[in-house]
Amino acid sequence: MIRTDRYRGPAAQRGASLIVALVSLVAMIAAAFALFRSVDSANLASTNFQFLRSAEQNTDLAMNEALLAYMQSSPNAGLNVMNRNVDNPGIAYYAVQQPQTADGVPTVLANLPAPTWNASGPSATGWPGEQIDNDSRQLRRYVIERLCNVAGVASANSCRLYEYRFMKECRNNCSAGTSEWLPFVRITVRIDGPKNAIAYAQLFLKGD
Repeated sequence: MIRTDRYRGPAAQRGASLIVALVSLVAMIAAAFALFRSVDSANLASTNFQFLRSAEQNTDLAMNEALLAYMQSSPNAGLNVMNRNVDNPGIAYYAVQQPQTADGVPTVLANLPAPTWNASGPSATGWPGEQIDNDSRQLRRYVIERLCNVAGVASANSCRLYEYRFMKECRNNCSAGTSEWLPFVRITVRIDGPKNAIAYAQLFLKGD
């Protein structure tokens, strides 16, 4: 007759306890990773939100700076677009529309290197008209493009035009007709922030 001993010794009990402890440890580690990922995602979302809020203000400033340059009213006279019929990379102006990314960002702006950073924020890169906002630690840059495929006087064959109608009481600086066709202009702004964060904004306006 074979006798089966149902009694488990101390070693077997310790083995079962070890398995339970390991399972509990794995569950705790998984929970810790889940919590870490949750906190990390929340911090990332908060950081992005703060960046976008401050980038919005710098976008407005950059747009205003570009508009002043296009209207020949920039405080820095060297940035004013004095001849709108020719490219002038030295002031970030192009009379010919530049190649662009799939998102519609001019590659001349999208391919710019990120600024180097020091304790006080981003360093200047030498881009025409760039400005550094010390409070938000952001760098703003812009490019102005005339929506034409060739330089020179704007024409219907080479540019996207709109019709400008003169007011009836127009007395000075009026053409012989009652309207004229003028090119559209695109301003693109790039904002660089900490941790390689980048934001873009565009404005289309009626040029002259």
